[in-house]
Amino acid sequence: MSSEPNIIFDLDGTLVDSAPSLCKAGNFLLSKLDRPKIDVETYKTFIGKGLLKQIEQLLVHTGGLPIEELDKHIKLFSDFYNSNALKSTSVYEGVHDALKSLKSMPSKLAICTQKMEKPARAVLGGFDLDQYFDGFSFGDSLSVMKPNPKMVTYSTRSFKKGPLIYVGDSEIDAVTAQNAGATFLLFSGGYRTSSIEEIDCYAVFDSHAELLPLVEKILTDGI
Repeated sequence: MSSEPNIIFDLDGTLVDSAPSLCKAGNFLLSKLDRPKIDVETYKTFIGKGLLKQIEQLLVHTGGLPIEELDKHIKLFSDFYNSNALKSTSVYEGVHDALKSLKSMPSKLAICTQKMEKPARAVLGGFDLDQYFDGFSFGDSLSVMKPNPKMVTYSTRSFKKGPLIYVGDSEIDAVTAQNAGATFLLFSGGYRTSSIEEIDCYAVFDSHAELLPLVEKILTDGI
């Protein structure tokens, strides 16, 4: 088998289903604006470009963007979500077993997420996922966000050089992987808005139990 791989993971929509929790924070904000609630499936389409874009899209979708009060809306959303980040969030089936197997290959694992550090660490710690990771890049770690490859570089800054694999669920993740020169694995159960056929990837997986065999195949193929 090849040298020890560096495997980068997106968080929301890849390891955890956080959309219900984010949607609750969004609906809390909408209630303060006397706007009607939205459903989780609609909210999923807002996830992936960072907190600011997420809130902007929510507001545009529900009646318009009050620019002059955007900071206040961001604070209302963030305060609610940061206090409830674990509520209504769940880890996808098989994630713990997959991460444990990959870690023992051995490989180095990192998180690369648009999620701000405070709620991201709350989710990772709350579900005991942080134990698997040696590198982290959050939405507020740098002045740039995904798909800028600096996010990947930052998350792996302490790693030795090795095959680079990126695991995500969205179009943004696919472009991030491409920009970073990583082999991309697409989780079909996340928050993408395009069809699977439209997203460039090495392979699609429906279950996290498929991850170890896919990583082994990538290393065997020498990609």
